[in-house]
Amino acid sequence: MYSIRRIVPAALVIIAFSAGWFARTTAQQNAPVPMITYFSHDKVDASFAKAIATDGSRIMFTRKDSQGRSFSVHTNSRTKSDEGQPHSHQGWTAIVVIVSGAATFVTPGAPASAPAAKAAAMDDLGGQPIGSGETHRIGKGDVIIIPPGVPHIYKNVEEPFHYIVVETPL
Repeated sequence: MYSIRRIVPAALVIIAFSAGWFARTTAQQNAPVPMITYFSHDKVDASFAKAIATDGSRIMFTRKDSQGRSFSVHTNSRTKSDEGQPHSHQGWTAIVVIVSGAATFVTPGAPASAPAAKAAAMDDLGGQPIGSGETHRIGKGDVIIIPPGVPHIYKNVEEPFHYIVVETPL
């Protein structure tokens, strides 16, 4: 037969576990709905104007996710005289959306070999990998996803060259 000394501690553990589970479930059900953030085209245009008036980039929005990682949205403007330097982003992926104008997107380095280039076929959704040493003419409506540490540069800019960068955590 089970003694009370064994039953009571086991019952207390079960009760404590159940209370914790109930509290967690209730908290999840009552969690506030995250706010949606909206920027009108006037606000976006104003952010591009501020980017032009400063160093060419303006943080329009930034927030931390539930794990404390930051993500942000930048508006960027480049002119013919501001083609920039080869650079890469450390610790985040850039999702670039071209809003207006055009430029030549260059990934410095030695070009991939022919067999490797053939292997870089389109993915299931139509995205095409870009390797080192390649250039692509980009313009309004194009989207580029740049992983951390990948050098790139914009050249041969056609104004107004405006693009939005969504900075996403790893």
